Amino acid sequence: MLSGFPACAGIDPDMQIRAYLVAIDGIPAEAVWLAAKLFLSGKVRDHNRAFAPSAASFAEIARQQQAVMTAQRRPRVEAPPEQPPQPKVAAHKMRLLRQAANGSRSAKRALAEMFPDNPVIARAARDAQEAMG
Repeated sequence: MLSGFPACAGIDPDMQIRAYLVAIDGIPAEAVWLAAKLFLSGKVRDHNRAFAPSAASFAEIARQQQAVMTAQRRPRVEAPPEQPPQPKVAAHKMRLLRQAANGSRSAKRALAEMFPDNPVIARAARDAQEAMG
């Protein structure tokens, strides 16, 4: 990768390569290759393309590439299947429910007749019946 950048005067290339090797220790080769490709193609933001990246900058981009690769390998979470549309409540039933909520005894009785298996509605109808006497 260093051959893609101009040489800096006074820098020992062997020491520079060692610094890169220390910085990328433990990072997968594919991530290192992707980082090198990004630097050489000039796609790393805030990097002066006239100079080789520092070992620390290079390792940081390599770790970012490793994180991207890890994320891409994760199994995708499937969206739950769409629920079939629920049937709409008929307007007259909603009217009865509103009236029952406002205290209408006849609405409570009508709802109890429509939904005899619903314990909440049945109890409300019994309470309304007892209140009537």
